[in-house]
Amino acid sequence: MRKTMLATVSLFLLIIPVLLFGAGKDAPIELKMSHHGAAESKNQEIMKAGADWIEKRFPGRIKVTIYPSQTLLNAASAYEGTVNGITDIAYVIPGWTQGRFPKTEVIDLPPAIPSAVDATNVYWEFYKKFLADEWKAVKVLSIHVQVPQNIHTKKTPIRTLENIKGQKIRVYGVGKSIMNAFGGIPVAMPMPESYEAIRQGIVAGIMVPFAEMKSYRLIDVCNYHTQVYIHASPFFMVMNLQKYNSLPDDIRKAFDEELPAYWNRESARIWDRSEQEGVEFVRKTPGHQIITLSPAERKVWNDRAKSINGPWAQSLEAKGLPGKKLVEEKLKAIEKYIK
Repeated sequence: MRKTMLATVSLFLLIIPVLLFGAGKDAPIELKMSHHGAAESKNQEIMKAGADWIEKRFPGRIKVTIYPSQTLLNAASAYEGTVNGITDIAYVIPGWTQGRFPKTEVIDLPPAIPSAVDATNVYWEFYKKFLADEWKAVKVLSIHVQVPQNIHTKKTPIRTLENIKGQKIRVYGVGKSIMNAFGGIPVAMPMPESYEAIRQGIVAGIMVPFAEMKSYRLIDVCNYHTQVYIHASPFFMVMNLQKYNSLPDDIRKAFDEELPAYWNRESARIWDRSEQEGVEFVRKTPGHQIITLSPAERKVWNDRAKSINGPWAQSLEAKGLPGKKLVEEKLKAIEKYIK
């Protein structure tokens, strides 16, 4: 009798947790996302768009934690940190590690598509066709392309190429070659260091979209804003390959077939909206001047910028890569978007 009672009590104790907490309920898969922007930046908004989609698509099965402001990885090590599993998903800017993705640099080459949405649609297909082999060490979840960059300076208004000669301008990646072609002095540095560099006079200005005037408080140190719209950079949302492969089949299928279209589109929309807001922000801020180049001057700038494409292609050919073909295919892909 006593053994029967003990068996009954033991069985009851086993049943209680099942009744209270459910049978066989697994803990959610945890994913870490990292980026270099501040917690209130558009980078955070872009990462959150992806994180929210993932959690809503798989409620209770995935929990995403976002680490902004380089708290997990700095911008320059975002790719390697993802490969090595320090983060699960990262916001990677290929131009910040120039030479690591030589073929992907073709996206940065001038001319640039005015709309981030249009550019993202074009280059997602371009990536799949011509560039995917450079990214085999990670799982690429999403790609988007920013709006074209402009030149913002502290003391010297830039109205012609003559004005930029000898001026130190913060750039990165292909922007270094473009600035050399303009006659300026390119200075590469991480974006978070740019504010102090301009404030202290280490550089005269920076080449970025208007959106960054607000995101990085560059409005405080840049008074003149020249609309050149020369080139635009791509951004890759990449995932650690081992982590991706460890996911259940249905989640991997959704990451392959559903997530890219959504995250690409939302990220590009955020860029287009942020750029419009950035222009208005500058326009409404006292003491700031937006400089629009004349059509003739604009052509001079565009021609000078595009002069880097030939040497870039030749440098890839010297490495055994199809530089000329990449430039040709790029120009065909963007033709209808370029005036």
